[in-house]
Amino acid sequence: MLARRLLAGTAAAALRPLSASAQETPKGLIDTLASFGFPAEASAEPALAFTFAISIGIAFAGVLAAITGLRSARAARRKAQEREATLAALETRLDAAEAILAAEPDAVFIWTPETLRAAPGTFQARPRIVGSTATLVDPSSGDLDFSYLLSRLEPENAGRLNTAVQRLRTRGARFSLHVQSVDGRTFEAEGRPAGALAVLWLRDVTGERAEVSRLKERLRQAEKARDRFEEHLMQAPFPAWRRDREGNLVWVNAAYARAVDAGTPEDAVKRGIELLGEEVQGALRRALFDSTRARERSHAIMEGERRALDVVEQRLSDGVAGIAIDVSDLDQAEAELRRHIESHAATLDRVTTAVAICGPDKRLAFHNRAYDALWSLDPQWLDQGPADGEILDELRARRRLPEQANFQAWKQARMEIYTSTEPLEEYWHLPDGRTVKVLAQAHPFGGVIYLYENVTERLNLESSYNTLARVQRETIDHLYEGVAVFGSDGRLKLFNPAYANIWALDADKLEGEPHVNDLIALCRPLMDDESEWEVLKNGVTAMSGTRAQQTGRLYRPDSSVVDYAMVPLPDGATLMTYVDVTDSTRMEQALRDRNDALETADRLKSEFISHVSYQLRTPLTNILGFGEILETEMFGPLNQRQHEYMQGILESSETLIDVVNDILDLAVIEAGAMTLDLSDVELSEVIYAAEEFAQRPAQKNKVTLRVECPREIGIVRADEKRIKQIMINLLSNALAFTSPGDAIVIGAARREASVELYVEDTGIGIKPEFQGNVFDRFEAHGGSERHRGAGLGLSLVRSFVELHGGWVTLESAPGIGTRVTCHLPVRAAPPSRGQQGDLANVTKLEVG
Repeated sequence: MLARRLLAGTAAAALRPLSASAQETPKGLIDTLASFGFPAEASAEPALAFTFAISIGIAFAGVLAAITGLRSARAARRKAQEREATLAALETRLDAAEAILAAEPDAVFIWTPETLRAAPGTFQARPRIVGSTATLVDPSSGDLDFSYLLSRLEPENAGRLNTAVQRLRTRGARFSLHVQSVDGRTFEAEGRPAGALAVLWLRDVTGERAEVSRLKERLRQAEKARDRFEEHLMQAPFPAWRRDREGNLVWVNAAYARAVDAGTPEDAVKRGIELLGEEVQGALRRALFDSTRARERSHAIMEGERRALDVVEQRLSDGVAGIAIDVSDLDQAEAELRRHIESHAATLDRVTTAVAICGPDKRLAFHNRAYDALWSLDPQWLDQGPADGEILDELRARRRLPEQANFQAWKQARMEIYTSTEPLEEYWHLPDGRTVKVLAQAHPFGGVIYLYENVTERLNLESSYNTLARVQRETIDHLYEGVAVFGSDGRLKLFNPAYANIWALDADKLEGEPHVNDLIALCRPLMDDESEWEVLKNGVTAMSGTRAQQTGRLYRPDSSVVDYAMVPLPDGATLMTYVDVTDSTRMEQALRDRNDALETADRLKSEFISHVSYQLRTPLTNILGFGEILETEMFGPLNQRQHEYMQGILESSETLIDVVNDILDLAVIEAGAMTLDLSDVELSEVIYAAEEFAQRPAQKNKVTLRVECPREIGIVRADEKRIKQIMINLLSNALAFTSPGDAIVIGAARREASVELYVEDTGIGIKPEFQGNVFDRFEAHGGSERHRGAGLGLSLVRSFVELHGGWVTLESAPGIGTRVTCHLPVRAAPPSRGQQGDLANVTKLEVG
């Protein structure tokens, strides 16, 4: 729009003078046209048109000139702006370059063309310095120039650097050299031209040179160690070699060269002489394909002899290294050992004792024919070498092992022989009635050797004989009469304790078969009647020629009377029996002594309660206190074994305190001093409290607890403490005679005038012969001899129940379980005042 306006204005201005002049001088214009050859008369009208055309052309030319001027002005302004932007970018890059150079840890000296043309030594000749100059600046001046740098260098190094810099400034010659400062540091100086500039880079390489020196020293030490190792391997007494990736020999030692009859190791490598055969090499290559190490046993001719070699090759990054150890002696020893083993195997195969040998891998390595006959296992399966545990599993499946409650634990115990140094000897009583003696011990070559001997018949004979002998021995030992048997040689062959007691003889002196004369000498202090002794001597030795039964009575000086009988036996021996038949006076004396003893016992019983209360409970309390202090590690940590021992001490002490308390309760009850603290007792609370008490030991023993007691069973008039003690004793007894997997039922039932508290278990039960005395004091019989105790729990239960006016019933069967039921009246009778006084005295005794 601006251009159009300018064009219109210019054209109007140009046309105005032309039109004015044309109007004022038309005749002159016509004359002018006529001068160009136009006729005057014909040119009058066209002249006006021509004038107008010229005016328009001049106006158009002016417009074009204006447009051209505008475009030129715009282009000039644009170029000026581009130059300003370029200049700003160059300044930014210059600042960044100067910042980078300033951050450079090296010192950079830059000589510009002005400094190059300046006279040396003048201020204008000083270079520009960028980068880190902390190591070069004079601490006193804080300034740096090239002359100061030269003064800091060794004179020779300063001259070399100054010459190189002058050549760089004048000729642009590059250089790179190392210079040493007077303080021992090393600098790398590198000079090069940069356009019209001369640049010197100065770098402190003291640390780098030290690192290079250290690396060179490490390289030298490594090469020295490698040389020593190679020298050591070269002198090794066994062949050693190295191969490349293609399997060619690249190095061997002197022993290898001697083994293959080569002059030198280099000759053996050059000729490629192999120590091993192709078959062994192939086996080694195949083994190295899957692993980094291969081992083979081979034979080779070394120095004219056939030797056994243990060859080991190791895969390396660039090949394979190997050694060969001469094991000829070991090979011969192994061959000899194999012959011995085969000979022993043939011998063991002919013995009647079953023999089995398991190797270190716990697999069957050998068994003889007797083993096959004893166990009747599949021979083909045994030849496959089953594991020891698999054999036990197979024998168990065929019911040829002793019945075990926990077979896995029993099997694990058998497996411990592989790590034990002590032999194992035991008897297996098999379900088919056989008894096998098993002896297991460590084998010299690893593993275990088992010996099985069927001792069923021998044990039966021994059992019968031993039973008969024990019966006879027990019969004689428990006879009231003194018995002595003298052989035909007059020596004592057999006697019982009654014989030694009658004659006051020491049992040690009767050992060793003493002669009858020696016994007479020992018995003379009790009786010195020679005639009686002559009768005895003649009857035993048969010196009179006759052997007949004799009887008599001996009156000894100690006022005792002894009847004797002499009976000849069929084998030539003589049986002597003695019976003490002392008169009634001695019996009366014995009765008086017994009465004194009873009185003493009654007095001792009272003292016993006092001593138990103080002499036992007080030390036990101290033991528990000190044990709990140690268990809590108050004075130092304990190891696992010490913790186990301390827990055993605490448990034993608590058990002993319980036993002492039970004994005191029994003593108080027996003395008639026990009283009841009657109150209203909620039976359901007692039952569930008893269940809570038994939960932990039941979980420990893996026994199931169940309660059969309705919450609304009601209350009874009884001693709550004693009722709880009754239930705890019954539960303790049930837990003691149950095994993992059994169940215990705690229950209560209400009748019209009584209640029943019972504990029922599915344990081992009680044998019928023991059920009559399980409630007696100190009777600990149960269904098994494994469960033993003080025998006070059930006795206390019965005593407490009877104090309440009730009674106890027992129902039990071996292998089924036991049920103990306490029948209690709803209201127990209150204790009398006399009982209360006695109880107070006993309570004081317990506290004291």
